[in-house]
Amino acid sequence: MSKQSYKKLMTETSKQIGPIILEYLKPLKKENSELYEICSELLKKKIGAFDTRTYLMRVSFEICSGRKWTESIKHACAGVELELASMYYTNRVFDEKGGKKILSQPNNQFIAAMVTRDLASQALTKACSKCSYQTFVKIKGIFDEINKIFYMGQFLEVSWNLYTNKKIKFEWNNLLELYYRRNYAVNNSYFEKIALMGAILGGGTKKQTDALASFGKHYGMMLEIVNDMGDFVPPKYNKGTAEKLPQDAYSDIKHGKLTLPTIYCLFNGGKNEKKLVIEALTNKNIEQKKLIGITKMLVNNGSMGFCKKTAKDYAKKAKHSLKIFDASKRAPLSEMCIMGRTNRYYKALEKFQK
Repeated sequence: MSKQSYKKLMTETSKQIGPIILEYLKPLKKENSELYEICSELLKKKIGAFDTRTYLMRVSFEICSGRKWTESIKHACAGVELELASMYYTNRVFDEKGGKKILSQPNNQFIAAMVTRDLASQALTKACSKCSYQTFVKIKGIFDEINKIFYMGQFLEVSWNLYTNKKIKFEWNNLLELYYRRNYAVNNSYFEKIALMGAILGGGTKKQTDALASFGKHYGMMLEIVNDMGDFVPPKYNKGTAEKLPQDAYSDIKHGKLTLPTIYCLFNGGKNEKKLVIEALTNKNIEQKKLIGITKMLVNNGSMGFCKKTAKDYAKKAKHSLKIFDASKRAPLSEMCIMGRTNRYYKALEKFQK
């Protein structure tokens, strides 16, 4: 599949899902226009933009069913986006992201999370309206598991996976295991289960559903590592996304979170390099100049190189999961893995190479 065809299919998917999402929000607009604006804020920004999750569900369905996506799977995709919005609304508060206006009213974000979660459940029920009862129960179980695992991951992120947490063993293997466990819960699990639901709705065999779930899990890990690297791109070079503003840069390290770049540096960096990272992990108000200095340091001391190699390894694992499918069938998903090799964060970080 060519890069152009991949982008076209990704954009087409988002554009077709957008109106369906807005239909689920429509009753809310009539009942309370202010709450509608809060709940739809992220969702409206993403219509027509690239969205890997709905794309993954669509392609998983098409691979297993052997036909183009149907209205039913489109509603399932809408449910995926509504659920994602629910996750982001709570995550904003936990991570203090989204800007002063949004963070000045954190309760509104939690309310928006609960509303969009309910709408996601409605969309999924609609998607399964023509399924057998057994299939509906299976899909509903997977969907509920997404929410539970995500919030277990949020607990790890805000209360456990921290430099200041004296309960954890500060050892290389232990911190890596905790990091990967946190990643699985907050991100990989969602991709895994999106692919799984799409495959089941497409009537996939166990071999097919297992392969697509494996792809989603490894792809999710690759993406999370890339995003953790992106957290070190200064606002000047960071355009941001629908969910993350440029000024949200360095959020992880300022909140004391142990991500792959900092973990690698704490075990492999020089004495002064470790000292600077520890200062950032324990001082939320560290100067911007020092944070940019950390970016330069991580780019040039091998930390970012290690992360990039690890992301590439997970991209390879994701692609390997698809080997049971013909090349033409797996091409739309294989193309997603290009992000492990090249992306805007890598390019921005290259500016800091000596």
